[in-house]
Amino acid sequence: MSDEIVKYSNQFNNQALRKFTALDLDLLMAIASRVRDKGTDEVAFTFEELKRLAGLQRNMTNDEFAKQIANVNRRLLALNFEFQNEEHDIIQFALFAGFVTSPTKRTLTVSVNSRFSFLLNDLTSQFTRFELAEFTALRSSYAKECYRTLKQYRQTGVWKVSLEDFRRLLDVPKSYRPSEINKYVLKPIEEELGPLLNLKVHRKYLKKKPGRGRASLVGFEFEFDPEKVPGGAPAPRVELSGSVVTDEARKSLRDVSKTPVPDLSVPGEGPALDPDTQAFLDAHGGHGFAGAEGYVSDWPSAA
Repeated sequence: MSDEIVKYSNQFNNQALRKFTALDLDLLMAIASRVRDKGTDEVAFTFEELKRLAGLQRNMTNDEFAKQIANVNRRLLALNFEFQNEEHDIIQFALFAGFVTSPTKRTLTVSVNSRFSFLLNDLTSQFTRFELAEFTALRSSYAKECYRTLKQYRQTGVWKVSLEDFRRLLDVPKSYRPSEINKYVLKPIEEELGPLLNLKVHRKYLKKKPGRGRASLVGFEFEFDPEKVPGGAPAPRVELSGSVVTDEARKSLRDVSKTPVPDLSVPGEGPALDPDTQAFLDAHGGHGFAGAEGYVSDWPSAA
């Protein structure tokens, strides 16, 4: 299992895998590792092989395991995968054209949708790559989803994301306040990926004018050890925003969660963009934060 590699187009990371459990994700990535570069050919797994690939620890009957596998594809079908082509057409599709689970034969047979096999075939650039064993060893579904996204940026060592996109990509409940995101989402990510990738999570805040309360959380910068490019050459490094420098400069999410969010619909209520934030927005299409462009700034001062 240590030699199994998961590799797919970066476009797959744009799809939030909603309601997927940690085991669902392990099974999906195990399947993805074997259908890669098989075109639209059918690929068969025995239950024992799939359990081994997914690192399944607990005992399950054949019927229970068959239901678990079928649930993975049900959740995939419910997602309505979509992307935009060069003509900006919005295309929705099912990832697998065939997905047959047989409890009696103890097998799973899958084939990739022919029109969208590019997600898993002939990948020469713009792809995400990671070790399946490393992925399945993670316990938290949030840690797993964050891990595979970080691997898209494996050569730069920095992932910058708005709070809105972070909620969407990791399927964080809309009801979660910043303090709950810190406790239930970021804590397991930092505990599992911190030692593995030397991960540091930098919170990004919205500055407000003096006397208008504390800053509100608007995004994150994930900093981790970059991988070397093939041949051993140093990877190009993406720099963090200028004010993301020291731990002392960060404010507690517990404090931020007590802060009422300002009404950013009123023109002029927010400060002008600083250069770091403008670059941050440019790198993410200029959208994705609470409020309009021009109201997002970088860290509050340490004072």
